[in-house]
Amino acid sequence: MVYTPEQEAVLKKYFSNTDQDTFALINLPEVVKGTLFSRYSRSAKDLRTLFLEDFYNEASLQGLFGQEGQAETTAVDVGRAEDFYERVLVGYGDDSVAELGGAHVAVENISMLATKSIEEHRLGLSPLERSTRYVYFDKKVDGEYAFVKEPRIMASKYRDLYLEVNNTLFEAYATIVRDIQPLLKKIFPGDENEKAYNASIRAKACDLGRWLLPLSAKTSMGVFGNGRALEYLLTTLLGDPLQEVREMGKSMDQSLRQVIPAFVKRATNERGNTYRSYLSGMERGLAPLAVQGVTPTPVAGASVTLVEWDADAVEKVLAAAYYERNSCSFAEAREAVNRMSPREKEWALAASVAHRQHRTNKPPRFFEETYFGFDVVADWGVYKDLQRHRILTRYKQRFTNELGYVMPEEMALTGFEKRYRDAMDRAVEGYETIKQAFPNEAQYIVTHGAYNRFYMKLNLRALLHMTELRSSPQGHPTYRLVAQQMATAVAEKLPLLGKHVFRFVDYNDYDLERLEAFRRLEKKAGAAGFQAFQDE
Repeated sequence: MVYTPEQEAVLKKYFSNTDQDTFALINLPEVVKGTLFSRYSRSAKDLRTLFLEDFYNEASLQGLFGQEGQAETTAVDVGRAEDFYERVLVGYGDDSVAELGGAHVAVENISMLATKSIEEHRLGLSPLERSTRYVYFDKKVDGEYAFVKEPRIMASKYRDLYLEVNNTLFEAYATIVRDIQPLLKKIFPGDENEKAYNASIRAKACDLGRWLLPLSAKTSMGVFGNGRALEYLLTTLLGDPLQEVREMGKSMDQSLRQVIPAFVKRATNERGNTYRSYLSGMERGLAPLAVQGVTPTPVAGASVTLVEWDADAVEKVLAAAYYERNSCSFAEAREAVNRMSPREKEWALAASVAHRQHRTNKPPRFFEETYFGFDVVADWGVYKDLQRHRILTRYKQRFTNELGYVMPEEMALTGFEKRYRDAMDRAVEGYETIKQAFPNEAQYIVTHGAYNRFYMKLNLRALLHMTELRSSPQGHPTYRLVAQQMATAVAEKLPLLGKHVFRFVDYNDYDLERLEAFRRLEKKAGAAGFQAFQDE
């Protein structure tokens, strides 16, 4: 396409180039970018011509170039874009066009419990939460620890108990996370002049201290999502059983209406209301499934149980590989694999991963043909980390303190066992009392170290990613153990997978998990001319 000099000048403000077939959109509102692509799918014209004809306001041309500093977006017809978007969405029911624009949202001073209502959404969202490994959570605001004062509990007879439990946990955390560091240096001696060593000691202390943090602890997070995902997120947040989450949903809706109004308006219209009504009706209908008055039996520790797997997993995987490489039906591919000898099957399976040099080399897509289901008992911190994996199906129960909690050996070695147990036991007692009247709100005093149950079902490809990533040396010790147990359970049932596929699962244990990673980071930072570790 050839453009006039005037058009070239306009296009250079909104596109990375004007003379190539591949280019990026810049300096445009999200609704314009999304609608422009939607319009593009229904036109034979090139994208830049469509922009000039349908979205650029010719009347603004003179003003745009005649006045230095005039906002570029004044020349872009945002209203027309929003009208077109709504016509497409209503007229064609094409929800996919809502994935063509997005927004970044920051959410601050929310509870760790509330973040899970956002992170439960797997697709279309990219959340990033403040880390409990690198940030201290012992700072006070106006003389008080930063935790959410849940309105319903604060207005009830349990107010003082709720405050006492939270303060007890935060006081124990604040003491242990700081005072345990010199003792950890005696247990894990190293060069105290080495920044990476000191940073790894701090990370270890934070890992130990975080088990005391209640889910009421205030945190912050950033979220990026496409319009479709954000609309669905708002729809569910506004119907959440927790008041804090509903209020967060309202605030997020108000913010997004200033950025991508056309993309999220259905979250609060009849469509959104109908969906929330369906969800609440489902919960009422399934209420009889909940067994009342039964207190869970405490567990002895973390565990991983392989509940579901395919005995013919290898054959399923190889059938998909065979299908991709031949002109045949899937049934014929399966028959061909069934005719292979055990040695031939092992050869083919080994060949599919023989050239993987690192866990970041993604395994083949045909590994998605077989699935595994795991019933996991682990501390809440493990759930917090593992639930962020997107390509899986997971089911969680209401968070609880009733199954017991982690007792890290470092607490006993450093003399903090009693302080730790006293705080955790008080959280257990407080939860059992408050949950009788407020079962949902009692989750605010569930601790990171409390054992909880959750179920995870994922395909072999996703399982490899999870177990290889989460078993790496720098991982938290408790989720590293869960990842190792997942891989071991599968290898016991299907030895060929254990022998050839789980090549980059790390089954070792480490004292200072982050030390080597921090050393590499410090070396890279030094070479780049900046400081890797800075205390806040």
